[in-house]
Amino acid sequence: MEGMNDFEKEETRDFKGNRKSRNINAWLESSQFIKEVDYKNKYYLESLCHHIAAFLKNVPVPIISSFDSKHKSIYLIIGKDKKFFPLDEDISYYDMITCMKQWAMDYYPKYEVSVLKEIPLTDEEIMALVKNGMDLNDALVQKKEESLKEIGIIEKVFIKEDKFILSRNGEKELRISGVSLKQPMPLSKFMESVRRIRDWNEKKKFIEENSTFEKFLPSVKEVYVNYSDNQMLNFFSINYKDLRDHQVIVDPSDPLSFKIGKFRIKFDSRLLRDDCLAYLEKRKMVEKKKA
Repeated sequence: MEGMNDFEKEETRDFKGNRKSRNINAWLESSQFIKEVDYKNKYYLESLCHHIAAFLKNVPVPIISSFDSKHKSIYLIIGKDKKFFPLDEDISYYDMITCMKQWAMDYYPKYEVSVLKEIPLTDEEIMALVKNGMDLNDALVQKKEESLKEIGIIEKVFIKEDKFILSRNGEKELRISGVSLKQPMPLSKFMESVRRIRDWNEKKKFIEENSTFEKFLPSVKEVYVNYSDNQMLNFFSINYKDLRDHQVIVDPSDPLSFKIGKFRIKFDSRLLRDDCLAYLEKRKMVEKKKA
């Protein structure tokens, strides 16, 4: 890879050239890398690298990271595919990780299947049964089967605990690899098997039969955003899909504070507020015209 420096060789050798086996992404937390790298703002780079290292420790697919000293970019490699992320101090650490996650999620283990589920009858269906002679109390407990789409995706793994987070249609659950809490399967072995299965129905079946449900997790955690200038503008661009479908709620006690979905946003100025909200509305209008 053009421009790659010596630190990307850490997967096989140490800084003295000796062969070793260790975390291939260890350079992200290497003080020697920060000391020797040619980059103007090493404070920014060091903090960004720590955020990336934390992100990579929990991804459900093997990702190799590298630094391109020529183009001042960080590369992520999954299998034969790679994506570069130019260093940009106008993008917050949170949003840089969001960009990386948006790309990497296409490779996360997932399935999409149709499942039959029992759901309550509508009011109209209940009244129709009553009109046909069924007792109201009996009609109220009737169910019907409906084919629903289930999208499952393994979003995070915790190797040391043999646990992972499975999202089903956005509802997150913490599971333990293995048929029971007393008989865990090493998560590394579990994930290898999951990645090998191509058929979506078989993948869903394997996950359910070879892991144990522990608990449901909150789907949304509030994120506080108080960036300045270009970082805030980039936030609206990068996170547009998480913003577009939510109402913009103004804090009645502060005209510069807003709630949009999971984000609680504090603007530095009225001009920045107006530009960001105008961008959001303009992009919605463009999407609406294309639909």
